Amino acid sequence: MKKALSIILAFALLIALAAACDKKEDPSPSASQSASETPSASASASSGVNEFGWNPDNIREQNFILAHGMAPENVVSRCYHEFCLLVEQHSGGKMKIEEKIGGTLVQDTETFDALLDGQVDFIHSMGSYVSPTVKDLSPLTIAGYYGGNNWLDFAYGTKDLVGQIYADYGIKYLGALYQGTSVIACSTKQIKQPDDVKGLAFRASGTWVSKTVEAWGGAATNITLPNLADAFQKNTVEGVVTGWTIIGGWKIYEVAKYLTTTDITEGFAALLMNGDKWATLNADEQKLLEYCGEKFMDKNYALTIDACKDYLEQVKSEGLNEIYDMPSDVNQKMIEIAYSLYPEMEAEGELGQKGLDLIKMLKQYNGIS
Repeated sequence: MKKALSIILAFALLIALAAACDKKEDPSPSASQSASETPSASASASSGVNEFGWNPDNIREQNFILAHGMAPENVVSRCYHEFCLLVEQHSGGKMKIEEKIGGTLVQDTETFDALLDGQVDFIHSMGSYVSPTVKDLSPLTIAGYYGGNNWLDFAYGTKDLVGQIYADYGIKYLGALYQGTSVIACSTKQIKQPDDVKGLAFRASGTWVSKTVEAWGGAATNITLPNLADAFQKNTVEGVVTGWTIIGGWKIYEVAKYLTTTDITEGFAALLMNGDKWATLNADEQKLLEYCGEKFMDKNYALTIDACKDYLEQVKSEGLNEIYDMPSDVNQKMIEIAYSLYPEMEAEGELGQKGLDLIKMLKQYNGIS
């Protein structure tokens, strides 16, 4: 009997030891092991981020309005249309932008006020139109603010500072619009050097564009673009410094025989968004628009380059004009004369530190000490 009981006890002990071993071989995860082996809530959320940097699941259904005064066939209109397509494409059709163009809602001179009032969400904005309000933007509004050959590098390099300047006025800056290089159109003679501008009435828009024309020796006259061709025909103006998008798109070459091509970048323009509307977007939606703003700069640069070539070929084929290519040393002289305005701009005391920093940056890009 005792022997049998001993066997039973020994067998029970073996069973207990086996159970204990099984338990050690299959332990429950500790708190630290759970954190490392089980995806956390934040990691699960970030797993939805796409290759562009935002989570498509966080993009909401939204409608916006973009407005400007350019005609639908103008390359500027096509550039902004590309932005609208980019936003719709990358949002999976959730974010849609209605285009109010050709002045159907507001003219270009009115778009800035419409943006500030929240009447529209996005605009095409010429720097010369807004600099009376956004003072620190003034350095970008002289004719000849950039005369280099790498505009995209310039646009990306100045983006942060220009964005800070607009942000001080409750505006989101999404990117710059390339408008090609400037052409000097004149109805009376070929402009080959700054002295050739002396005594001529030149169309100009904005304070510092006008002052640039005056620094070259011309008399600045403020005329709206829709009235420019008529002003040439009536001899109200004799010249203008503008881009191929205006020379070709507005048929200025038909009323101004002499055209001078330059390496001076045409007036600064920007894609702007209402700051209050921007603030209603979540982080993923903001990343999406930032991305589309940069792609807008890339696309509009390529589109405008092609359009300017087309305009030039069109003008040449019609044979109405004498075209002169300004040498690089004369281009630089034109820019240096324009930059002589900066001391006056600084002396007025209306520029803040950001405006002063912008002048320094522009001088560096143009090789001016």
